[in-house]
Amino acid sequence: MLTDVMRSACRTAGLDPEDAVLLRLGENAIYRLVSEPVVVRIARGQERLSIVKKELCVASWLEASAVPAVHAYTEATQPIVVDGYPVSFWKAITPDEPSPGPADLAELLRQFHDAGDPPCELPEFDPLYQVEPRLDAARAVRDEDLDFLRARCRELVKRYAELKFALPYGPIHGDAHTGNLLRADGQVVMLDFEVVARGPREWDLMPTSISGQRFGLADEQYRAFCNAYGFDVRSWQGYTVLRDVRELTMTTWLMQNVGEDPRIAEEFAHRVRSLREGDRDVVWHPF
Repeated sequence: MLTDVMRSACRTAGLDPEDAVLLRLGENAIYRLVSEPVVVRIARGQERLSIVKKELCVASWLEASAVPAVHAYTEATQPIVVDGYPVSFWKAITPDEPSPGPADLAELLRQFHDAGDPPCELPEFDPLYQVEPRLDAARAVRDEDLDFLRARCRELVKRYAELKFALPYGPIHGDAHTGNLLRADGQVVMLDFEVVARGPREWDLMPTSISGQRFGLADEQYRAFCNAYGFDVRSWQGYTVLRDVRELTMTTWLMQNVGEDPRIAEEFAHRVRSLREGDRDVVWHPF
């Protein structure tokens, strides 16, 4: 089905889909063409059309602002909608070594945050909007864990609304971690603009901070991140609230797959236990 969508979209765009390779099937189906260095992304439904349009607009804005980022394929009008699936085209990137690190991320975030306002329709950032729907849809999760997470979400909604941010409010990446960077031709570039929004810049600094506190990122790498960006989010008085918000969203994201893998179920229980006990030092395991 999706292969047919890809082929139809490519023909409309004047591209040859023959022997295209499926790279990933998840939030998007991603194909790489053999005929030329182009990646085809198929979003999961018509309701994602506005997000795809935003991604393309953000990519164009970053290119015009000289912020290193993945480039959209500009030789066709896009997105193209095939059978209700929004399809976009991107210039393919062949990754180089070494993999980008925290300091690379900080440098790109600084450039992203300094780029001004894009000519794009960006939503207002709401870090907790997915939590309640995830909890409502949860399966194979104990009632007492769901009750705890719901109560925590309600508390954090109130605490987040009261925050006074230290950095200017404006466009944020929204999912800023080194997994959304690639090194190509000696330059690190930024990827994945699905959740770009207008919000607190502190949010983009949280994944790296939590990597140091929960996932074993070395202190010298965290210091390099702070030095490259020019701000340590842990020094901000609202940090603990945003940390708690981020950890809740990470935990409920993982919760969605507890019935699929016993290792995920074990890690979810481990995270909930640490949150319930207020243990800030226990190590989490990435998935």
